[in-house]
Amino acid sequence: MNIRIKLLASILVFGLSSGAAKADFSGAYDVTNWTFFSSDGGGSIDISGAPNIIRLTSSDNGNLVEHLSNADFTIAAVAESDVSFRGEYFTSDIDSPRDDPAGFLLNGVFTQLSDDFGDDFQTDDYSFHVNAGDIFGFRIFSTDSCCGSATGSVSNFEVTPVPEPETYALFMAGLGLMGFIARRRKNGQS
Repeated sequence: MNIRIKLLASILVFGLSSGAAKADFSGAYDVTNWTFFSSDGGGSIDISGAPNIIRLTSSDNGNLVEHLSNADFTIAAVAESDVSFRGEYFTSDIDSPRDDPAGFLLNGVFTQLSDDFGDDFQTDDYSFHVNAGDIFGFRIFSTDSCCGSATGSVSNFEVTPVPEPETYALFMAGLGLMGFIARRRKNGQS
C-alpha cells in the first residue's frame, strides 16, 4: 500500500476515534468540574471513590413531617453525547424506597430510576442522550427527611461523543479519495 494511502487512512481513523468514550469521572467530567447542591443541607456526596464511583446520600435530618429535600450532582455536557452508567440504590428508610427515589437530571427534569415498590437494594445499567450545553447529572431525593436515608451510587460512568455530521463528511471524502488513488494506481499499472 502506498505510504500516502496509509497516512490518509491513519488520519481518518484517528479523526473518528479521537472522540472516544471516557469510562469514568475524569477529563472534562472530573468530579472537580461538577456542582453539588443539597436543597436543605442534609444530603451529601461521597467522591472518595472517584474517578470510578460517586455516591449521593439523601437527607435524614429527623423531621417527622413531610420535608422535601434533594441532593444533586450536575455538569454541563461538553458535546452531544450518549451517557451510560451503572446505578446502584440502597435505602434504609423504614417505609420503603418510595420515600427516597433516585435518578438522573436532564435540564432540570428528574427521571426516576429507582423502583418505588422494589427491593431496598436495586441495581441496573442506564443510558440517556445529551446535547452540548445540556445540564445533566444525578439526584437522590427525600420526601420526608426521616426514618432512614438512601444512597445512590454511579459507576461505569461513560460519555460517548456523537460524531458531528462534518466528521462523517470528512470520513466519506477520505474514503472517496482513497478509492480514487487506488483506482488511479491500478489503471496506471495495467
